[in-house]
Amino acid sequence: MTFNFNAPVGQVIAGDQTVTGDNIGTQNNYYGIDDPNTQQLAKELDEILQGIVPQISDPTSEAGKEIITAAALEEIENKPTLKDRLVAAFKAGAFEAIKKIAKNDFVEVFLTAFKAGLEAKPKK
Repeated sequence: MTFNFNAPVGQVIAGDQTVTGDNIGTQNNYYGIDDPNTQQLAKELDEILQGIVPQISDPTSEAGKEIITAAALEEIENKPTLKDRLVAAFKAGAFEAIKKIAKNDFVEVFLTAFKAGLEAKPKK
């Protein structure tokens, strides 16, 4: 018996296999990094955090990170479309791409808290 798969390189396939096509370039495991919507989300989060972070006396402390996260969450609550887009990005696995694209160091702190909040909510 012969199995013929047209699968991406790197998958484990049992049995005889034939792989067709070229795998040229660099593998990128960050879903959505080239997606304009993901880039726009990262830009919007940068802008929100740029308005918040300078107001905190010690943004690197745990208390400072909590204040930044709470303020960012409050601002996002006032922008329902942004919140919906963040939820969609989380479901699509684009948070890693947003972290990579965003220029503000506190995006990762905020996204971690946002993700925890989403996971803590009961499923409907």
